[in-house]
Amino acid sequence: MIRSVAAAHAPSRAPLNHYWDDMVTVALLGTDRRDPPSPPSGGLADLAADDPQRTASERLLQQVAACAAVVRAGFEPAEPVGGLDPAPRDDRPVTPPAAAATWRRIVSDWPVLEDEWLVTVGATGWRLAPELVGPSLARHRSDATRYARVLVASGPLATWIVEHAPHLALRTKKPPLIELIGAVPDLPITPELQPLLRGEPQHVAGELASAFHARQLTVAHRAVLINLIARMDPGQLAAVASELDRVDPTVLAVGLAYALADLARLRGNMLAELVLPSPAVMPAVVTTSGIPPLPTAPASDH
Repeated sequence: MIRSVAAAHAPSRAPLNHYWDDMVTVALLGTDRRDPPSPPSGGLADLAADDPQRTASERLLQQVAACAAVVRAGFEPAEPVGGLDPAPRDDRPVTPPAAAATWRRIVSDWPVLEDEWLVTVGATGWRLAPELVGPSLARHRSDATRYARVLVASGPLATWIVEHAPHLALRTKKPPLIELIGAVPDLPITPELQPLLRGEPQHVAGELASAFHARQLTVAHRAVLINLIARMDPGQLAAVASELDRVDPTVLAVGLAYALADLARLRGNMLAELVLPSPAVMPAVVTTSGIPPLPTAPASDH
């Protein structure tokens, strides 16, 4: 915070204020329509006399720069503001930079993976990197269940941030679904594709690639195929990505096949990044009493 030293001496500043206003008027009208005002006696007048400028516009710019310096020199720091109390301690390891980069890619390209990412962070003993807490809270302010997942993954830092940034508080009165906070939600998958959720990786990958080559899978199946890749056994992902990458470029839905390969690779990398390098204390099963209080926005903010 800063305060003006000259604010307590308004009369002494009045000539400078009027001079500044006159220069603003000239700047708006243009020096071809009005000449710059004569500087008030003192330092500004001395500057104009000691360093005369050739044109009206140069004289105006000289005086504007000098006035700006004078105004800045008339301010000094106010009393120091007390520092914030630190957030409560959280001993869990922070998600690695690679995982943070993957989260950004997920929310940009494949948001279908975000639920699993957050659940995995909380279940494997990581805590959300501090730079992701605010954006995650902001993303899920209207969804109590996902907001609760962010609180679990972030720990006490999330509540501390909301205390200082109330606009990040939950904006819905609907309570979270307790049974889903620590669980990856189901996604709709058609009955004929459900056997591919589990199975020998090469067989599953071959079935998908063959269906693309036979034109049994087209862009009309995009939504359900995304759900399939997002919920299939993680052990199948590498084989599926590799096989879909080799789909013939002449196949009608080859773009979809390549996109699904990208999704499979991203999900595999996502899960690999969240494996702790050493054993961690697993969090208890989430219960009503185990969830941090959900900070909600005041009614007037709705």
